[in-house]
Amino acid sequence: MLSKLALIFIVSFSIVSVSNADDSDVNQIIQLAKELRLSKHPSWIKLMHYEQSAGGSSSFVSAIHDESFFNSKDGAFNSSAELEATIKALQKPLAGMLVDDHPQCKFPARLLLLKRLLGNATNNILKISCPKYDKWTLNNSIKSISIVYASGFLGNPASYYGHVLLKLNSNRSNGDARLFDPSVNYGAIIPPNEDPITYIAKGIFGGYDGGFTQTDYYFHNRNYGELELRDIWEYEINLEQWEVDFIVAHAWEVLRKRYTYYFFRKNCAYRLAELLEIVDGVSVIPSNPFFMLPRALLQNMYGSHIHQKPLISSVDYRPSRQSRFYKKFNLLNSSERSEIRRIIESGKGFEGEMNSALTINSKVKVVDTVFDYYQFAKFTEIMSEDDADNLHQKALVQRFKLPPRSKGTDKSSIDLPHKGRKSSYARLGVTYNESLGNGYSILIRPAYYDVLDAASGQVKDSALTMGEVGLFAQSGALRINHVDILKIESVNTASTGLPGDKSKAWKIKLGVQRQNLTCLGCLTPRLEGDYGYALSLNPRVLVSAYLGGGVQGSRKGSGNMFIRASAFSHIRFTDKLNMRVGIELPKQIDGSDGHENRYLLEARQQLGVNSDLRFSYEKNKSRQYGVNLGFYF
Repeated sequence: MLSKLALIFIVSFSIVSVSNADDSDVNQIIQLAKELRLSKHPSWIKLMHYEQSAGGSSSFVSAIHDESFFNSKDGAFNSSAELEATIKALQKPLAGMLVDDHPQCKFPARLLLLKRLLGNATNNILKISCPKYDKWTLNNSIKSISIVYASGFLGNPASYYGHVLLKLNSNRSNGDARLFDPSVNYGAIIPPNEDPITYIAKGIFGGYDGGFTQTDYYFHNRNYGELELRDIWEYEINLEQWEVDFIVAHAWEVLRKRYTYYFFRKNCAYRLAELLEIVDGVSVIPSNPFFMLPRALLQNMYGSHIHQKPLISSVDYRPSRQSRFYKKFNLLNSSERSEIRRIIESGKGFEGEMNSALTINSKVKVVDTVFDYYQFAKFTEIMSEDDADNLHQKALVQRFKLPPRSKGTDKSSIDLPHKGRKSSYARLGVTYNESLGNGYSILIRPAYYDVLDAASGQVKDSALTMGEVGLFAQSGALRINHVDILKIESVNTASTGLPGDKSKAWKIKLGVQRQNLTCLGCLTPRLEGDYGYALSLNPRVLVSAYLGGGVQGSRKGSGNMFIRASAFSHIRFTDKLNMRVGIELPKQIDGSDGHENRYLLEARQQLGVNSDLRFSYEKNKSRQYGVNLGFYF
């Protein structure tokens, strides 16, 4: 009995001694942290996502409004209290706690930061093994990180400007095995069945929470590249291993934590830039206080350095299913294209013999292209999944009968998104109007692009502008020419003419504009839309035709509703010189003073990456000519 009591006493004494020693270590760490003012250290401020509070005061509040992110009840707005509570939490014993719920497992980046800043003072902190975190990091095998950019998609307002996400590259990745690496994505948390008007309004004004989620990269690759037909670029970041570990650890900390989501500024690009900026020396958040666009993040990354090396170590292009199919088709000669049309239009695939006049190499190219067509048809629902899979299987069997394709030199070049122009635009020019005389034109476009300057990473032959303002100055007076709250032109050009490869096109515009070119101050609000088709006559000439209409504010009996037919052509003379011509034929449904026909011509000559010269001609009751010099910023 006495021996048992002695054993209990010895064990209890040992526990108390360890606890007291731990308390002493914790107090020393806290005191050292106070002496070094770590609660004000930039890395700590970034880890906690502290932002200056509203009203311009000197106080800070965290952008994350999730209690589970903090160890102190005042942690959201008190950096000192949160630092002290975190140091204490990291030293908590495991007794009565699931190991993965321990603060060291929940906040690995904070532990890494304290060890790096406090050095030997942290040697006695308990060492906890974290099974869930180790599994997520593939047993600490993440060797690098990449920012992944998916080009713009006009089928979803949240994806108009493109999208970026974080990819964690493991050291076991090789080729397509990279698709199974983890990825971290930031987006708005949207309730089901949200209507478009509410969706846009809440996205702009902060009506949604936003957060990070994690899934394997192949999910995003399939969704963007196969279903939405968006090209993807992977930008690998040039970091040291401890910096990679630090970002990966912090990505784990912010998973499923709630922020306030803002579509234009504090969006996916902004939050991913914050993850990168926890590393000292990385500064990639653009200075624009109103917009944070994904391509601006890529451009800032491209111009940045760390450790006297470029921040971007490599760029990997992953074309969409559509881009791969179109590229192969465009490289075929007329005989090869005819054979492909015969095979596909038969609806039976490779049941009979191929054209004997084709060379072996031509047959290989035909089968490879048909192989991609059936995959393209499957994901775009041109044909049923079963039919596409059956014909795809026949193409695969045919492919095995032919030799490997000879490796040729691919001389085609890809315009990298980060090398494009800036996203905002302003121009100044001189204008002559037959009815109003000479004047000056001013245009400001916060974002993003028009048909003539759509570049890599944007939808070709299309337009997406928000908040564009056009002004006309004459005799010291400044008048509004137009305000485009939203203008979208989406063109999906049929490049092959094969069954199901449709060339849909649509336009929508909401704003205020002059009733015609004979008046100043005759502004009228208008919502208009059109639907039609587009066709590429050759790689440099696109034509499109539409039927549409709109509603407007009535002025001088003009009425509130109209219908119209319209046609446009986009012509590329060179890579730097292109032109757009168009005609609109409106018909007023009500009112007595209907619209006049409108004729338009606009030519653009690129001067530099961020500058251009434009000539315009427009006729709408009066003729107007303009020459404008533009700059992107």
